[in-house]
Amino acid sequence: MKLGKGSCNGTFGELVQGIIEERPFLITLPIPSLQSEARFVPEPAVSGIRVVDTKIKTKKAGESLLQLFGIKGGGYLEIHTNIPAGKGLASSSADIVAALRAIAESYSLPITKEIISMIATKVEPTDGVMYEEVVAYDYINGQLIESFGVLPPYILVGIDFGGTVNTIKFNQVPKSYTEGDQQQLSEAYQLVRKGFKDQNITCLVQAATISARVNQKILPKPFFPQLEKLAQSYQGGIVVAHSGTVAGILLDGKLPNGDEAVKDLIREMSLVLKGVYINLFHYENREKIIVYSTTNVKK
Repeated sequence: MKLGKGSCNGTFGELVQGIIEERPFLITLPIPSLQSEARFVPEPAVSGIRVVDTKIKTKKAGESLLQLFGIKGGGYLEIHTNIPAGKGLASSSADIVAALRAIAESYSLPITKEIISMIATKVEPTDGVMYEEVVAYDYINGQLIESFGVLPPYILVGIDFGGTVNTIKFNQVPKSYTEGDQQQLSEAYQLVRKGFKDQNITCLVQAATISARVNQKILPKPFFPQLEKLAQSYQGGIVVAHSGTVAGILLDGKLPNGDEAVKDLIREMSLVLKGVYINLFHYENREKIIVYSTTNVKK
């Protein structure tokens, strides 16, 4: 036994999410600089795992892991994260994955992504963040569908419309997808395949936008038409958290004069959401996530 450490990235919503042929799926959009980090101190003489009150999900997952491997002891689990909760950024999933990795390292357990998936989905629907690359993932049953690899260069400018979404309650409500919706989601899935095969961000942008439009019937985002029109003017598209509060404009990372384009885009987004306070809370490389306060927002 030893001090165990584990980490896991968050996401910015999903590239695509819905159902195809009655199977729920999502295609991940991992953001490496959004991170949950876990630290586990083993206590072999103590039964169970101790956590702060806000991390009960990680306690449940961690104890399931110990039970699976017949470990009698427990320990103290700390989680440190820069991922806001309830926004659709995979905060709970990242916490759980990081915690399981830390506990597994501490007790030298041969943990796999499949084991993590099995445990995580018993706690709540999970985002597939145990896979670092972009994957298609059955988030209800915890099964990998397909791995696509690493995203081609991109720029993301995102906004948060405020509030939170309870993922467990949200996924307990049946989602109504028409046959036409499923056809569009199937088209989006194929565009993702093509985008990764050809390393063509345009296909991925198109796929994300199709899925975001379908999701407007389920969890609509404010200012969607205006943001989509703005995205199109930069040859980009819309990406959303299908069960969260964020939306964003996804652009080609090889856009000429990309930094200037981003400055122009942020300025134009400010005009679209006139009177809404802007607070920059995350910036690294070409990832740009902007939080907009919902004060005075009119849909």
